[in-house]
Amino acid sequence: MLDDFKDNKFYDYAVNLEKYYHAYLFEVDDIEASFKIILAFAKMIICSKHYTNNSKCEDCNICHLIDENYYEDLKIIEPDGAYIKKEQILEIKKNLSLKSSNSLNQVYIIKEADKLNTHAANSLLKFIEEPEEGIYAILITTNKKQILPTIYSRCSLITLKSNQEITYDLEEITYLVSFLELVYRKKEDAIPYLKEYFKDRYNSNTEIIRALNILEIILDTRISQEFQVNTITKLNFYDIIKSSLKGILKEELIYYLKIIVEFKNKLTMFPNLNINLFLDSLVIEMSKFEVM
Repeated sequence: MLDDFKDNKFYDYAVNLEKYYHAYLFEVDDIEASFKIILAFAKMIICSKHYTNNSKCEDCNICHLIDENYYEDLKIIEPDGAYIKKEQILEIKKNLSLKSSNSLNQVYIIKEADKLNTHAANSLLKFIEEPEEGIYAILITTNKKQILPTIYSRCSLITLKSNQEITYDLEEITYLVSFLELVYRKKEDAIPYLKEYFKDRYNSNTEIIRALNILEIILDTRISQEFQVNTITKLNFYDIIKSSLKGILKEELIYYLKIIVEFKNKLTMFPNLNINLFLDSLVIEMSKFEVM
């Protein structure tokens, strides 16, 4: 039954939606453990008689067909081997190109969306860039940072990960936020300020990796605020982030996050990199964002 859905904090958000977004990205701890909740959300989108839409399911057979995996207007994709392949996305497009026989919404769910191969991800991107009326995407992952940024930025993020209290030094958070604002304002012209803003404070590879970790969390927090649902981990610097980085597009924040993660991984793998060149390259790459 769907009573578990009622007990979840996501329920209050879902039942009060006036309009559904064309694509959702669910980040969860465990896909199978969370799938019941996500499937219940799909049922809400499909069926106007669903009990979460202030109606009753007594005379409706749709939920039963969905539970038995026989409902034609709900498609579920999982990896075929190690990856989700382009052919699987094309098959979904073909099936959903036929309008619903019930004149109801159609939904496709992609489990382990982080395992889309390059061709599949590009094919999906074309599908969600120009969404067709009545067709809704639900992507599920345990790590949203593995999702192609151009896909991530076109989805509404819903985080169903376990909450925990995390604290950070507020002075350092403010300091690193000012670094992001500097790069945003000055682009490559921020390089001459790196010594003042970064190098003097973080003078070892270990400290720089720690700073990049915090920058990752700052950006992740700010990005989450741009989506419709905010169930992210409670952080003691939330108000600082909320009042900062306001002028930056969501897509640019996601791009920054991608670059920060890439450079953090690079420094972790190659600890003998020249720090001055490394930080110059970081700012140059962050400055390459272009509005799509």
